[in-house]
Amino acid sequence: MNDEKQQKFTAKVRRGLVWVHSVAAAELSKKKAEATGVRIEGFTASELADVESALTWISQNKESQSADPA
Repeated sequence: MNDEKQQKFTAKVRRGLVWVHSVAAAELSKKKAEATGVRIEGFTASELADVESALTWISQNKESQSADPA
């Protein structure tokens, strides 16, 4: 893959991360709001930490939503 194709692919991935981040963050917020206690149903503590870490990584590596999706 040449440099131009690599850059285009990377841009597509970053644009895709915008959607993934918004959907996953909304779902996690919904699950946290529905939780009756400290635990979130369907997650172990380590799985929840992994999801939160992934969302942090995505937020740092996604394209901003205001960017032009050319």
